[in-house]
Amino acid sequence: QMCRSDRPWPRRAHALALEKLLGAGAKSVGFDLLFSTPSKYGPEDDAALRAALERAKGRVVIGANLTEEVIQGAKREKWMMPTPGVVPESMSLLDLCGAVNYKADFDLVARRLRPLWPFAETGQHLTALSVHTASHANDPAPWATNRHEILINFPYLPPPQSTFPTIKFYKLFYKKSWQGELRHGEVFKDKIILVGPTQNFLHDVVATPFGDAVPGVELHAAAISTLLQHNELRDAPRGTEPFLILCFAALAVLSILLIRHPLVKLLPPLALGVVYGLIGQLAFVHALTVLPLAAPTLVLVPVTLTGIAWQLLTEQLERHRARQALERQVSKEVADELMKEYDALQRLLAPQEKQIVVFYADIRNFTTIFERGDPQKLIALLNEYFTEMTAIISRHGGTIDKYIGDAIMALWGAPTSRGAAEDAWHAVAAAVEMRQRLAELRPQWVARGFPEIYNGAGIHYGPALVGEVGSQQRSEYTAIGDTVNTASRIEGINKELGTDLLISEAVYKLVKDRVEARALGAHALKGRTGQVELYHVQRLL
Repeated sequence: QMCRSDRPWPRRAHALALEKLLGAGAKSVGFDLLFSTPSKYGPEDDAALRAALERAKGRVVIGANLTEEVIQGAKREKWMMPTPGVVPESMSLLDLCGAVNYKADFDLVARRLRPLWPFAETGQHLTALSVHTASHANDPAPWATNRHEILINFPYLPPPQSTFPTIKFYKLFYKKSWQGELRHGEVFKDKIILVGPTQNFLHDVVATPFGDAVPGVELHAAAISTLLQHNELRDAPRGTEPFLILCFAALAVLSILLIRHPLVKLLPPLALGVVYGLIGQLAFVHALTVLPLAAPTLVLVPVTLTGIAWQLLTEQLERHRARQALERQVSKEVADELMKEYDALQRLLAPQEKQIVVFYADIRNFTTIFERGDPQKLIALLNEYFTEMTAIISRHGGTIDKYIGDAIMALWGAPTSRGAAEDAWHAVAAAVEMRQRLAELRPQWVARGFPEIYNGAGIHYGPALVGEVGSQQRSEYTAIGDTVNTASRIEGINKELGTDLLISEAVYKLVKDRVEARALGAHALKGRTGQVELYHVQRLL
């Protein structure tokens, strides 16, 4: 039961209130008020309260406040105690007073009751107002005073309901209210009564876990409720919070690593936060245990968002690098098509066996030309040659595998295929166009002082292992296998046969209706057992 005192009353009014409350059967009365200065109504006013306190000895407690004061730049604690004029001679300050202070957590929310406060004046301890008042009614001191702090179990009713019955102070003296609403004081029988301000004119308000700022007198009432019912809350065991933070962070990292889709990554941390919140609620309701909720759940947010942001950033960088690499090897149109399905592209680049067309072309006798010519001029010529030939290959949908000295290796059918016949046709068409373009460039280069150059090309169709090959520091998309070696050997035999564009029988069967070619018979290739039927391509039909 709380009696509201919203403005300073004469102390004889408090004395009269004390007598009426105890006379009505109240077990004990606690004044959440500091009578620290002499009454402005004179010594008689203080004497009236002193006499009432004397008569109520063992059933009344008045407030004392531990404050900080600054003396010559240094802070020290100081107790604000009742003025000597209100302290009965038969009572010590430790018997009469209770500390009105509360222990706030780091977020300035009051959750804990400190039962005892150091009282430097005597070297003893001053009991908290709530503990002292409750002990007069139903002595909880044996267990309460042995605790360093008690986690208050706040009873709560949502507004506009009142958690504790509240009565305006003046109604104690208003005859109509005393006889009617208060039933001649019967409402106070066997109750613990707290008297204190419920408005903020004394700045006596505190924040509670429910998010509401309540008067200090209501905080003391919640503490007394906890003491009488012995239903104090319990903190989780020491070390629980850092352990949970590490676990939640690890689970968030695990979900980031195991789940690829950025939005789906949010689901496990979200589900974990919801489940843990439910566990925390169950622990609070059924075990009176307060689990740390804020830090473990909040750690999920930066870890998960950082992981998602990092993935998006790295994927964008990978896409950028992949596009640059693709555009160097295939036409822009093919690169655009591949980049539309980046995940499919990643699967496409994984090593796998495919039926592909392998194309080799190199410059005849370039090593001899290089030894006899100006290296800088020949490098410039080689760069122009590669630029022209690469453009032709790209226009026909080929993938540049690599440049090997003066040779070009290209693929059709990897990473994407238009079908075996179309792949073979475009490879042969590219080779024929390269022959024609080289014939156009040759006189231009000779006129500029470059040597006269010719090239030879070889094309073969068959199975090969294609995909990204290399180390973590450097890798490339390439093809490996007998088909690749055979295409290289076919290109090399041009020198022996005096030809410039040879295709294998496997390629010829795919393009025979679209090209004019002369059969050269079976030929053994260097470093390879057996013979291969070769055809010299004359022209496109």
